[in-house]
Amino acid sequence: MILIPYSVDEVLASIQYLWRAKKAGEPFWRTFWMGGPALSENQTPEADLDRSAWESLKDFVLGGVTFPWTLVASALLGAVLMATPLIVGTDAPLYFSDHIVGCLVIMIAVTAMAEIVRAVRFLNVALGAWIAVSPFLLDGGSGVATTANGAIGLVLIGLSLPRGARSDQHYGGWDRAIV
Repeated sequence: MILIPYSVDEVLASIQYLWRAKKAGEPFWRTFWMGGPALSENQTPEADLDRSAWESLKDFVLGGVTFPWTLVASALLGAVLMATPLIVGTDAPLYFSDHIVGCLVIMIAVTAMAEIVRAVRFLNVALGAWIAVSPFLLDGGSGVATTANGAIGLVLIGLSLPRGARSDQHYGGWDRAIV
């Protein structure tokens, strides 16, 4: 799951390349399966071997991915949801709901750390609403569990609204999609 935000921009780059190749008259399926020529005007590679190991590692870890505190906190709330039987004593079926939704919250928060799909975080708004109402619809929760789920759901909704900091990287026409 950790690799999801690092691979999303590569998928986008592949889609952009296929789009440009199709517009340039290249056959789509042949390009999809076999690749094709470079379509960029700038074909002069920069010497990159004289960079320090620290710079290379920093670019590798932070390339296209940022870690806004809101998304980190959302992932931690997902972990708390997965541990509700230990923390607040939930039982099935509420525990099952909390566990599954906690996994989804973590996956969505981690995926949204990739800047080009930052809007994915809005899915956690719906999950937060479910978390808040689930103790009223499912058995297995005490008064403490109901209060905890309500608080976690509302906090998750609040954490899912701000975009968070952006890096200085650009993604072509997709920059405007980063909300």
